[in-house]
Amino acid sequence: MKIILSSSMGLGTSMHKRLRYNLIMELLKHLKQNGYRITESRKMICEVLEKNVHFHFSVNELYKLINSESTSIVDKTTIYRTLDALEELGLLTHSHVPHKSAIYFINDKNQNVHLICEKCDKIIDLPNNSINSINSILKNETHFESINNNYVFVGTCIECK
Repeated sequence: MKIILSSSMGLGTSMHKRLRYNLIMELLKHLKQNGYRITESRKMICEVLEKNVHFHFSVNELYKLINSESTSIVDKTTIYRTLDALEELGLLTHSHVPHKSAIYFINDKNQNVHLICEKCDKIIDLPNNSINSINSILKNETHFESINNNYVFVGTCIECK
């Protein structure tokens, strides 16, 4: 199973809507194929994840987003269970942030290195060439070959200095 995520920048509105619909359908299809019920709550969670595909969320942030867009309330237990199911299927991943809630994001199969500002909670993703440099240093200095990178660096962003 391979899901290819792409930015909608430069695409026409109808193309963007098709990409959004395809991602939501792909997430729901994989849940259903693996024995998960497709409930309205799960649909809402997948829609919010898709609308914000390039963002990272804590469960609390996701809870607020989902429930601000809906007349029905989706509880945190349902959100946790759905996120766990999507992660188990390899469609979603999370990172642990020191002294904060874990952050969840769509798994685009790229290596993930997050820079998190301790003051404003801004999250910056490093580009893949930076990740390759980190892996090269690890391999050269420790003979350790990394196969899955999911790093979190906590510091202060330029706006908060």
